[in-house]
Amino acid sequence: MRPILFRFFDFPVPSFAVMMVLGYIVALSVLYLQVRRATPEEQAQGLNWRQVWDLFIVMTVSSILGSKVGHTLFEAPGHLTEDGTKIESLWQLLRYDPWHWLRLGESGHVWYGGMLGALLVAVFYFRRRPHLSAPMISDAFAAAITAGAVPGRLGCFLAGCCHGRPSTSVFAVQFPKLPGPVYPTQLFDASVALVLTIFSLWLFRRRRFDGQVISLLLMGYSTFRFASEIFRGDEDRGRILVLSTSQFLSIPLFLAGLLLYLYLSRRKLAAPAPTPVA
Repeated sequence: MRPILFRFFDFPVPSFAVMMVLGYIVALSVLYLQVRRATPEEQAQGLNWRQVWDLFIVMTVSSILGSKVGHTLFEAPGHLTEDGTKIESLWQLLRYDPWHWLRLGESGHVWYGGMLGALLVAVFYFRRRPHLSAPMISDAFAAAITAGAVPGRLGCFLAGCCHGRPSTSVFAVQFPKLPGPVYPTQLFDASVALVLTIFSLWLFRRRRFDGQVISLLLMGYSTFRFASEIFRGDEDRGRILVLSTSQFLSIPLFLAGLLLYLYLSRRKLAAPAPTPVA
């Protein structure tokens, strides 16, 4: 729709890059709200501004790199060279553009790649800091993850990437470089991310055990994403067997959320009740 948001002198500023930065600002704002609302016990377990800021920096770097590397690995086929030649494989893309995976400001980021990159780094991060409550802090970060995805998906809409398949429905939109109207799947994703953000913020103060929010988020987002991929129509999103890459990744992500929920809920039930003070 508007891949170049504005020009700073003669330098074009891509819409996607601006919205991606805005997404991290929104995520940080949500985390600030969570810290402000934290109880003294939660602050002692790591939900304080110093600790959250440290983890936020780590997660930001790992998610940006993970999303771009994921895009390069899974969505290489379908790219076009400057002369219109269609890229057929990862190796062909890297021969044509060896630094494609480092062009962070351009559109072409896999959300799952960013999430998986951030989760893997978070596991290592918490293993080195056993004094922190990983489930509780993860619950606090859950709303920030989806809140940051809202501007990111709007950036996809402005850039014209991640669009849906051809449609004549009332929801269809016309992108300049496409022959006809398509589903605005970017706006569908942004709407669901907003709903999940509100739900995660609401549930955080009502959770029955630490880890409940992040496990439900993993299950909820993966379920929606599997369904929304049915409406996707962009050619460079990658496929594994009969599923799109995102549908394929949604399955282990849902199972991870389910197993995490069962494990942490049972651990909560098995924990001894606090001894009443006389």
